[in-house]
Amino acid sequence: MSVRIRYVIFALAAAGATAGAALFLARPAPKPAKPLARAPNAEPRGLDASGRTKAERLAVEQAIDSFKKDGLLVRAAEDADAKESDEHRDLEEVYEGYHPFFVRGDLDGDGRLDFAQAFVEKGSGRPWFHVAVFFGAGDGTFQPPIWVERAISLDSGDLTIERSLIIITPDLGLDPTRRWRWEPAERRFVDADEASRRNDPADDDAPDETPDQKPRTRV
Repeated sequence: MSVRIRYVIFALAAAGATAGAALFLARPAPKPAKPLARAPNAEPRGLDASGRTKAERLAVEQAIDSFKKDGLLVRAAEDADAKESDEHRDLEEVYEGYHPFFVRGDLDGDGRLDFAQAFVEKGSGRPWFHVAVFFGAGDGTFQPPIWVERAISLDSGDLTIERSLIIITPDLGLDPTRRWRWEPAERRFVDADEASRRNDPADDDAPDETPDQKPRTRV
């Protein structure tokens, strides 16, 4: 093979290698993987759709079994049990992870988180709600529930906690509320406003607080 032919072959090979490298470098860079989309109102990992932890969920399930033995058939109220309303939508925008029928707080002042849960009675013609409080125990579990109110209308309302009071609002559009305080000596919840009036009759003439003056606690 002549020197000229060998030179041509070498030149062609070099040109092919250069073109291949150019094509490789010209390829667009792979697109970065899209982050997994978070569903609207998605809860942090470990919480269920109603915002409950595993321990809270277990306490609710055990309570439902206990109620069943007593002849009361209920299920835990879920967000979907709330009627569509402007008031509910406004609260969903203001409070991340808003749940109308579940709320946490320290209701007995022992420094442990307690929670309130509404239940819906099964088999009734209309949704009757029962509201109970589960006090936190020292080992991370919860004590058996204590009723706050029974057989009430709540699908247009919600539960909130203000300091050590649990507040039940049957209808957010109408805004009447009932405030309950834990009375350890009696081992039950008492009407906080009625107790205040008994202690200070002058409060009977005091104007009611407006909704904007009532801080809504969502833990």
